[in-house]
Amino acid sequence: MVGSYDYRLVLLSIFIALISSLAAFVFVGRVSRNKAMIAKAWLVLGAISMGSGIWAMHFINMLAFSLPTPTGYGLDDTVLSWLIAVSISWLGLDIASRPGLKVQRLMAAGVIMGLGVAAMHYTGMHAMQMFPAITYDKPLLLLSILVSIVAAVIALFMLFKTSNQPGQNTLRNRLIAACVMAAGICGTHYLGMAAAEFHPYAVCATVSALPASLFAIIIALGSSALILFASILAIMDTQQDDPASRLLADTQERLTRMNMLDVVTQLPNRQYFLRHLGIGIRRTTRLGNALAVAVIKLENLKGLASSLGEPVREEILRKAGKRLQQTIRGCDMAAYQDHDEFLVLFEDIKNEQDIMPVMQRIIDILRSNIAIEHHDIKLTVRAGIALYPVHGDADRLLTYAQAAMNRIKPGDGPGYRLFDARLEPSSYDLLETHQDLHNALARNEMVLYFEPRATIFNQTMTSLEVQLRWQHPTKGMIPSATFAPMAESLGLMQEISNWLLEETCVAIKQLRSQHITLPVCLPLMAAQLRLPDLAERIAGLMQSHDLPKESLLLELPESAFMQQPEQYAELVKQLPGAGIRLSLENFGTRYSFLPYLQNLPLRQLKLDQQFTADLAANHKSRAIAGAIIELAHAHGVKVIAEHVSTAEERQILGSLDCDELQGFIYANPAPLAQLQPLLKPVFPNSQSDVEGSTTSSQAAWDEAPASLSVLHS
Repeated sequence: MVGSYDYRLVLLSIFIALISSLAAFVFVGRVSRNKAMIAKAWLVLGAISMGSGIWAMHFINMLAFSLPTPTGYGLDDTVLSWLIAVSISWLGLDIASRPGLKVQRLMAAGVIMGLGVAAMHYTGMHAMQMFPAITYDKPLLLLSILVSIVAAVIALFMLFKTSNQPGQNTLRNRLIAACVMAAGICGTHYLGMAAAEFHPYAVCATVSALPASLFAIIIALGSSALILFASILAIMDTQQDDPASRLLADTQERLTRMNMLDVVTQLPNRQYFLRHLGIGIRRTTRLGNALAVAVIKLENLKGLASSLGEPVREEILRKAGKRLQQTIRGCDMAAYQDHDEFLVLFEDIKNEQDIMPVMQRIIDILRSNIAIEHHDIKLTVRAGIALYPVHGDADRLLTYAQAAMNRIKPGDGPGYRLFDARLEPSSYDLLETHQDLHNALARNEMVLYFEPRATIFNQTMTSLEVQLRWQHPTKGMIPSATFAPMAESLGLMQEISNWLLEETCVAIKQLRSQHITLPVCLPLMAAQLRLPDLAERIAGLMQSHDLPKESLLLELPESAFMQQPEQYAELVKQLPGAGIRLSLENFGTRYSFLPYLQNLPLRQLKLDQQFTADLAANHKSRAIAGAIIELAHAHGVKVIAEHVSTAEERQILGSLDCDELQGFIYANPAPLAQLQPLLKPVFPNSQSDVEGSTTSSQAAWDEAPASLSVLHS
């Protein structure tokens, strides 16, 4: 038995499929812009609209198809086919509207939706209840299902991309997705009809009393009314999206993207990498396989930045990141975590041998020359690798990969190393220290010590230097130079810096409330100089605590400053503008310090301990120290010698006209609570008051306990 089509109804069915798919895809766009309950309402409305459109397209086509024998459709199977259409539409639209979706899940949703469209079609065919039953040509039947799946996958992928990357072509992309979906529905229907074989003498058990054309018009009008009603609601909701709301949504999206990406390399940052690593570990645990983390260090970028400039360094990082992204496998992830270090997450592996070829390709491609501004640059690269579950959780993986990388010596062939607990036993202790540092501030383990400074000959106290220390519950006192790099790598430097600045201002306020007006010197750590709002933060704290500008003296580390003087030039300009005086510590340890001396707004220089410790035994050190002091005085800058421990060192520094000293020869550092009883008020109302208070302060130090004693000789 062979049937024929009414092509007017065929065109009507195609139009219904197109507008229902388009309306549903527009509704999905409302999901991401509304709160949870409203978003679910739009999703349900879109599913009903799209499912009804798919169902209407199918039945109008069935009504357009006529057989030599009267036909009709059973109510149960007809309703079931509509429920199938709505259900699979809801599933597909829900999946496509979710942010951050994996391609695998999107394809799975497309397969399910495609199978659902095919199930709806063949359930609707069964509603005809033909006797003998309809038979099908298997190749055509399978082809109809395949067309349905492919069309659904493509449409959902386009819809997902449009929903999560809104832009000027959103409507066009949704229209294309709707056309693809409508084409898939039509393709499934007509291939299914071509596969259907009707017995020459078949009869239908459910003959309809209504003419086919009238039945088709009723279905079309009902579906169109439903879609029109839903579209009016969408338009009304769209009108409520004023420009300010759209701008806010766009801004939030950009900020979210910025928080996930490194500004220079445009790769995911450490924060996003850790979140993705946590997801990977859960998936790996469920599947019973393994994953690996690699830390990759570009060794010679700091030197290149010093000689070629910071823009060249950033361009090298961009190109290295692009090379890394192109070299890893599709299931892997690359990120950038600062300090010229990249991170790679290797998933879906059985053991370390699965990633060794990829790791070698990464090392080779990063070591190959990079051409920038007529320079042919060759990078020095080393990497460490740790495995899950062999080496533990996420924190352990990064720590152990770093430890393995640090074990690599120059000239090591492969350039990468797998963590081995037998070779890096100290890494376990390092991991515990990392974890303890996260809680140090919350447990009040950070403390401030103060070291007095004095003039060389009469040993009059001139100022107090702040020293940040970590009172570890089991490891004892840890100086800031030890834990600051660790804190920066863990992303804790901002929090620690804020605490240090706040507590320093509180201490100054406390001293001044007791009429102790000695200036406080605060050495800034190199990691603090990299914080973006340092100058504003200091100025704000000085103002909020009502502190005069002469109460605080900041010390910049020469070792960090001179590595990238251009980068910190703006910071140096801002700090005096905030009412802060500047000093430069560890002076004379870098070859480049002399040209910058005359251009920096400095008040003091701190002579590095490597000179003071060698003054008595090394005539060259004495000559260099003398030249530095003479040069500083020529520019109106005072010189302070640190770590002075013997009377001989003090005598030599005095002969070189050094201005001040600090160290065990004068007093040991101590908490402010132990210092305060020994500090006498200094009232700058008259010269006699100042002299009297200075004498009293000196007398107090002469009577100090052993831990604070002045070691005169």
